[in-house]
Amino acid sequence: MDIRRAAAATIIAVFAYIALFHYPLVRGLELTNLLFYMDVWPTFIAAVGYSTAYLTSTRLNTNLGKPWSRYIGFGAAAALIFYWHLPANSFFGYGVCPADLNNPILYQLKRISYFIVGVLIYFAAKDFNKPWREALAIAFGKVMGWYGFYLTLVTEPLYVAPPVIFSLQLHHEAGAAMILSMIALDFLAAASLINHLFKDKKATPYPLTTS
Repeated sequence: MDIRRAAAATIIAVFAYIALFHYPLVRGLELTNLLFYMDVWPTFIAAVGYSTAYLTSTRLNTNLGKPWSRYIGFGAAAALIFYWHLPANSFFGYGVCPADLNNPILYQLKRISYFIVGVLIYFAAKDFNKPWREALAIAFGKVMGWYGFYLTLVTEPLYVAPPVIFSLQLHHEAGAAMILSMIALDFLAAASLINHLFKDKKATPYPLTTS
């Protein structure tokens, strides 16, 4: 088993362990920590979906969809992420975040949606060459960073669905963490791009001039 398969299997195993044996802890963090509820745990679920799609695809040697379908996949994934970030009663009354914490059906639907997001991203991104993957990661980071910046500036809580009320401080902390995540994502993407561009280049000495 190569390192990527091992990593994918580990992500799935860790998720199963946490979901089976530490669910009360997860639930408590979702109810009390906006960043964990809105980004950390959903991202982990999406990683499980991505890992599942990767292992299934490599095992069955499948290549689903046409080249143009990758754009539909990215669009659908972006739409799902956007929707589940809408504050409750926003967007013409269709926003639900964090009302899903009070509704078992919405609660499970959100988690299934993020699993699907991971699957969609895998099949949409697998045929992109390396520079485009990094460009997409940077673009995603910018959206996250700007929204995080917005959260640091709000003067009243956005994510409120009684009895679940995330404080203004939690909004600011989540926003700051999203900005830091954007910076980290930019750094990793830039490092990957530099490695891709120069990994096959032979080192040559800098030409010296003599007078």
